[in-house]
Amino acid sequence: MRAKRDTILLFSRLFVGLLFTLSGLVKVNDIRGFAYKLDEYFEVFYKHSGIPFHEIFGEWSIGIAGGIAVFETSLALFLLLGYWRDFTAWSLLLMIVFFTFLTGYSAITKAVSDCGCFGDAIRLTPWQSFGKDIVLLTVIGYIFLKREEIRPWVPARLLAPVAWSLSGVVTGLTLYFYLYLPAIDFLPYHVGQNLKKALEPDARGIPQITDYVSTRYTECRIDELSGRVVMLVALRLEELGEVEVERWRRLLETLPPDVKVVGVTASPPEIRMQWAQEKSLRVCFAPQDQTVLKAMLRASAGALYLEDGVIRRKWSWRQLPEGRSLTASPKGPSA
Repeated sequence: MRAKRDTILLFSRLFVGLLFTLSGLVKVNDIRGFAYKLDEYFEVFYKHSGIPFHEIFGEWSIGIAGGIAVFETSLALFLLLGYWRDFTAWSLLLMIVFFTFLTGYSAITKAVSDCGCFGDAIRLTPWQSFGKDIVLLTVIGYIFLKREEIRPWVPARLLAPVAWSLSGVVTGLTLYFYLYLPAIDFLPYHVGQNLKKALEPDARGIPQITDYVSTRYTECRIDELSGRVVMLVALRLEELGEVEVERWRRLLETLPPDVKVVGVTASPPEIRMQWAQEKSLRVCFAPQDQTVLKAMLRASAGALYLEDGVIRRKWSWRQLPEGRSLTASPKGPSA
């Protein structure tokens, strides 16, 4: 009977540890996306309870998202290693109880369409996520009851250094992907995506991308789906600092003459019309919904480089190259 219990505990540790590691790393990869999901929950709680969660926690959503992602991933690694078994078991139990309540609440109230547990990599409905959490609650409950039997898988003298080193790596990756861009882009506007094809109706008459508005239908009247185009992206122009503007300026001043330039932003018309002129940037900014902008680029500002509608490269403002470095990509298959 003892061997069977040990086997169940081993399976439980592997199942929970690997699943939470996957879930945590998906959040680490796209920390801004996770923060956007938290903002959505804050809005939902405000509408249902009247408590202004979005005003209280909204400006801290990035920090909260990063803390949760690092904590969740570190707990999963601690469980796999067998480190801090009491703290890890208690933390996992409290976390899954909270997540089960959250997904159950979301499923019953239909507050959100996607729980955000695995970001944009694996989309689960609230009911699917609630079912997942019920299973995890059972498995983690078993781990909690058997926590005294958890044994480390590395020598005792190496356990703490290995555990905290891995946690440090996770923290570093979280900061890096926040400052730059996700390592893996699960969104429709990924590198290699052919926007021209994605905007065309499929066999069912539904395009892959439905909410994007081409800049050729705006006052800018620039066809970004043909030729070579640099598209500047900013959620809010009025929130940009001089550093971001200078990075854009350096890019634009060194672009080859055959590269067209257009910008997209969710800023109001009165700002769009005047901002570029005030900053001495020769670019027209077209209106775009902020939801599209958030999916297009996980940064406050940056740029996309397109060739005949295919996204070839994308950068956050911290990564922007000089324009002369842009050379035509060899023609090849595109999404």
